[in-house]
Amino acid sequence: MKNLLASVITLLIFNNSFAQKSESELLKNYEFYVEKNIEMGKWSTKFYLINGLVSVRENYWKNELRSRTEFEYDRYGNVEREKNTFDINEGQVNNISNLKLEYNGSLLVRKTNDFGMTEKYSDFNELGKPKLIERIEESDFKAWPYKDLMEYDKKGNIIKSTELSTYEDLNGKTVNEKATTYYKYDDRNNVIEIHREYEPKQEFPIPITGGPFLYEFEYFRYKYNKNGLWTKKFKTVNGKEYLVAKRKYK
Repeated sequence: MKNLLASVITLLIFNNSFAQKSESELLKNYEFYVEKNIEMGKWSTKFYLINGLVSVRENYWKNELRSRTEFEYDRYGNVEREKNTFDINEGQVNNISNLKLEYNGSLLVRKTNDFGMTEKYSDFNELGKPKLIERIEESDFKAWPYKDLMEYDKKGNIIKSTELSTYEDLNGKTVNEKATTYYKYDDRNNVIEIHREYEPKQEFPIPITGGPFLYEFEYFRYKYNKNGLWTKKFKTVNGKEYLVAKRKYK
């Protein structure tokens, strides 16, 4: 599954852009929060906030800073520039990535990055959420699904994502892949169930370089603070529950 990790990253980015506005509202009274990724060992991330939006992200291994990225937003709250200011291998840097954003009124309809990949958003629902995402790359290396079909609940949360990809396997054969993911949420808009299906069928769990295994079914529960933000995240797979992440807010 050549495109699977890219698909996961794509969906995470998409969720942060379109489906997590409620969390941004809850974060407006905080300066930062730190999330420890227990599932991945000693990694943690510190998110600095301005008006509920992440202005700076710092990634740490144990207590060592590994990378630092700054974010700039347009008036609609979408990222239009990312600046990497520190990398463990290079030290202080100033690597800037710009995003060209195009709108139809207040609806984001097109996004192009510096690497030549364009995302087109269309078929918007009544909440202004795009049900169709199409990707066009100028390079020959197709790292992303070329099309996403999205379905939402009444709150705007993604409940079904269908990703369509085409790539060559190790034998040089063209593979047309369809990856469908279903989501369920609690009353605070956090994911409590994930169900994955693939065509052609895949054997679970699926290993991901630099990430946790993907299971056909995953279940989550959370502990919350008094303001409705989660502080502990638990995951259950194959009937076993374990703590995967913790957050502290200030």
